[in-house]
Amino acid sequence: MYFQKLMTELFKRILDGNKRVQEAACSAFATLEEEACTELVPYLSYILETLVFAFSRYQHKNLLILYDAIGTLADSVGNHLNQESYVQKLMPPLLEKWHSLSDDDKDLFPLLECLSSVATALQSGFLPYAGPVFQRSVRLIEKNLSESVNHSANPEACDPPDKDFMIVALDLLSGLAEGLEGNIEGLVAQSRLLLLLYQCVQDLLAEVRQSSFALLGDLTKACFLHVKPHIASFMPILAENLNPDFISVCNNATWAVGEIAIQLGSKKTPEG
Repeated sequence: MYFQKLMTELFKRILDGNKRVQEAACSAFATLEEEACTELVPYLSYILETLVFAFSRYQHKNLLILYDAIGTLADSVGNHLNQESYVQKLMPPLLEKWHSLSDDDKDLFPLLECLSSVATALQSGFLPYAGPVFQRSVRLIEKNLSESVNHSANPEACDPPDKDFMIVALDLLSGLAEGLEGNIEGLVAQSRLLLLLYQCVQDLLAEVRQSSFALLGDLTKACFLHVKPHIASFMPILAENLNPDFISVCNNATWAVGEIAIQLGSKKTPEG
């Protein structure tokens, strides 16, 4: 009873006309989501109606907090979000923002992070939206790698790329692979993702390698058919990154090696 009253009053403040009240209420709700988790499930329709309506009210700064609240909601309730009525409420405003931002707009960062959580939670429910999201993520990675090559060749004329674009794109692809599982196979088959990922795992920036190894592990689980031809190329790089001085990179590299080993082991037949 008290929980419902709290939610009702909090949602009134989320839609308040004052920007500072909006900010405080939306941040408070994100904190509540982390604690409440699946206790939010009975209220999902009401929650989504409120958060979606907030898109029409919020301006730049508070939109970033709204993305975080939606991403945290997806993380908290998981596949309970995968109902057609919920998907139909949530995806249109997110895609409208997605299409309105250019590939070099830093407001893509929180939106990509939000979409990664949503894709993981929706699982097959995200499939109708997966193609354009996958293709743009691959394009962001390819653009960043190209800018890095240009900067190395001509540092005076070409600025270094902002690697955060590549990191969030890699993380979104991981979310897609985790959510779609085998349904991502066709998208990977029609892309250059594995070739681009081979360049990413060799990046000098630890955070890029960390996200790259996570994606490699997720792709290994989701569509090993496309990873298998590249294993001989990836394994020496994975081995080089089993370095506890970079613990997050090391953890993800170790996990990717384990996923590859599981897949290779499952294909062997026991000797009689």
